[in-house]
Amino acid sequence: MTGITRALLLVMLAFSVVCHAVNASEISWEGGITAVYQYADDSRAEAEVTASADLFATLAMGSGEWLMYIEASTSPRSDGVSAFYPTANGDARSVLTKDGDGGIQVSEFNYTFRAANDRSLMVGLIDPSAWLDRGRIANDENKHFLNGSFINNATIEFPDYALGAVFRDPGRGHRPELTVVVSGSDGIADVPDRSYQELLDFNAEGRGVFVGADASWLFDRASWRLGAWIRTDDHAVADSASTVEKNYGIYAVHGWQSGKNAWNIRFGIANSEVSVASDFLAIAYQRKDTFGLFGLGAAYTRISSGFRSGDRSSAFDSEIYYRIPVFEDAGHITPSLQYIEAPGFDTSETVPGSSAVVASVRFHYSF
Repeated sequence: MTGITRALLLVMLAFSVVCHAVNASEISWEGGITAVYQYADDSRAEAEVTASADLFATLAMGSGEWLMYIEASTSPRSDGVSAFYPTANGDARSVLTKDGDGGIQVSEFNYTFRAANDRSLMVGLIDPSAWLDRGRIANDENKHFLNGSFINNATIEFPDYALGAVFRDPGRGHRPELTVVVSGSDGIADVPDRSYQELLDFNAEGRGVFVGADASWLFDRASWRLGAWIRTDDHAVADSASTVEKNYGIYAVHGWQSGKNAWNIRFGIANSEVSVASDFLAIAYQRKDTFGLFGLGAAYTRISSGFRSGDRSSAFDSEIYYRIPVFEDAGHITPSLQYIEAPGFDTSETVPGSSAVVASVRFHYSF
């Protein structure tokens, strides 16, 4: 039995014991399953089917609540579309073992303390990307855009699920909502063995801290979000491997919605000395109609000059989709078409850039 399996069983056992000790009516469950078929006109990339499942369990206790999020995914093909075009499927490769196979894991396990004036503090195993750089129509690969460039800003070097804390202070009047995230620089997918034990090794070589904060102004139609982040772990400078710097950046998100129409604009800048992605801009549009939901988006990621070599160039992602509800809106089927220009990101050798048209069909069901 692997370390991650033992830890998973222990966490589930502990949560089950707690659940049996309280009234079952205080426990809430929800989740979903997603399956994606993708085909690319790149002869190297084989057609691929991926699937994932999510289960959220919340338990009210004291002045706050416990959250446990269990996530599972199938093994991606080593020569599949997601291997050559990682942004094409934001749902693929979400849970992988150290051997690259799919699996099951507890992705989040935390407790949220509720305080006066709706302030909250979440502590435990968290997802930093869920709390910063958020958008109303471009943030969920299960229900909106499938391409990863419309889920989060490419310049933000988020850790994977990591030990940390999230503080939130809701806005009032003209005062913005404030969110601060502090976590380890390395999450489950970032440590060599992808194990929970490694997350507890705070003194491991190369470890640091991720800190991100943003202020958001939320109105009925418009929303504005400004943020900054930094990682304290050392990063090698692109043109001088013996020199190290911290990675950091700033970002902004603007959203607008009225009636059947909505849009989202994301912008970001990172330290070009150490970050592969130096600048990012994405624009997404969504419209509801009688039969479903239409989405259209384009994203541009500039690659830092120090990381360009050979045919390496900047990245471009675009997607158009139409989401059709099924099972009385509990599920949906979403055909989509993407055009992707992907540079090589392996800095150890010259990797030629490539482009492809990717056709996808996604099925999602929520329960």
